[in-house]
Amino acid sequence: MVRRTISELFSGMVLAEDVRTPGGRFLMPRGTVLDTGHLKSLTAWNLDAVVVLGETAPGPAELEPPVAATAGPAGTVGTNVLELATASVRARFACFKPDSPAWAALTRLALDREVRKRTAAGDAGAEEPWEDRSAPPGEAPAVVPPLTLESLLRDEPKLVSPPEVYLRINEVLRDPTSTVDDAADSIKHDPSLAAKLLRLVNSSYYGRTMRAMKGRFPAKVDSLSRAVLVVGARQLSTLALGVSVLPLFQDIPPKWVNMHLFWEHSVGCAVAAQAIAAATGKANPETAFVAGLLHDFGRILVFKQATPHIGAAMRRAEAETEPLYLAERAVMGFDHAVLAGHLLQKWQFPVNLEKMVRCHHDPGDPIYTDEAAVIHLADVVATAMAWGGSGNRRTPALDDDAWQALGLTGDSLAALVPVMEDRLAETMRSFFPDHQGPP
Repeated sequence: MVRRTISELFSGMVLAEDVRTPGGRFLMPRGTVLDTGHLKSLTAWNLDAVVVLGETAPGPAELEPPVAATAGPAGTVGTNVLELATASVRARFACFKPDSPAWAALTRLALDREVRKRTAAGDAGAEEPWEDRSAPPGEAPAVVPPLTLESLLRDEPKLVSPPEVYLRINEVLRDPTSTVDDAADSIKHDPSLAAKLLRLVNSSYYGRTMRAMKGRFPAKVDSLSRAVLVVGARQLSTLALGVSVLPLFQDIPPKWVNMHLFWEHSVGCAVAAQAIAAATGKANPETAFVAGLLHDFGRILVFKQATPHIGAAMRRAEAETEPLYLAERAVMGFDHAVLAGHLLQKWQFPVNLEKMVRCHHDPGDPIYTDEAAVIHLADVVATAMAWGGSGNRRTPALDDDAWQALGLTGDSLAALVPVMEDRLAETMRSFFPDHQGPP
């Protein structure tokens, strides 16, 4: 903590103590992150100085106050918790542009969640989620062997062809004359897949549709035929398409990535993409959900088939303070998104879905679309909020063109995030019933 005169303050500094007027009237609580309005108020009250948290600097330190910092169980949050949470969020946003229109909303929400998480854990020094997915100890090879997209796919026999259920679903998707019964039949022979889809359809996301169809169905959708009527044949088939390939991506050594955190990040991106698509109309929500679910699955293939390369990339990302996808490009010559797009193309996934996955880090790509902007923002949100993780410690910079294409504001995005978080907990319970969701 450090005492600063009013003239030395700037936006982004965090109050370490409550501020009172010269007459003793309460003015601002500790934990407040100063903005221009606060600075004007402090100047107007003719105060000499205030106490702020450490030496902050413009840019990544400009965090807005977490709600929990002034409304915790005892009315406030301990200074140690707030300092550690702030440091954690600063590190996570080290690559994010402070002048981005989403900066204030995302940093405030991320800090709020970080404080809640640490407070719920009862340990201000709780281990960061990314510690579980960091590179294992030991030196990376000085030179990694050459690597190509084709060699990665060729060396993984399970990926030569997708599951049989996928082929059936894809056939339905490609047939414009397919019926409700065709869609249901393509899924029903895989009990695990059918159960996951029914849990998704019975989630709160589809509650509005169910209420609109009141009287036509019971309160609970208990058959695939009814699920098709609620969600739509093509939409349910698209959901099934994504969920059906998940079992292929397992058995990653825990020293490289915690798979539960990986899927939490993937589901977090999926529900964020679904919400953004629904709010902006820039993509079909079910297609966006599947693209979000699969957006990082190319990284799993790299974890399995190119461990020296991903190890070198993770170390580079840490040393250079850069997002992991940029380090992947430097080490391998391509990133996980391009690899995933290559595989989806090989599997003949719908072209728009393949582009959404392939281009979510690449706004400059000539095949970039508004649909890919949905996944780009969803990945930014999921990483910023630390919903699980796929090995990446830094929130990617938000692309200006992608943001403008979606037509959102910081406030409208902030309003969507709590909804996304609720859906994340609910969807994780659908996929992994023992998961209790984020704090």
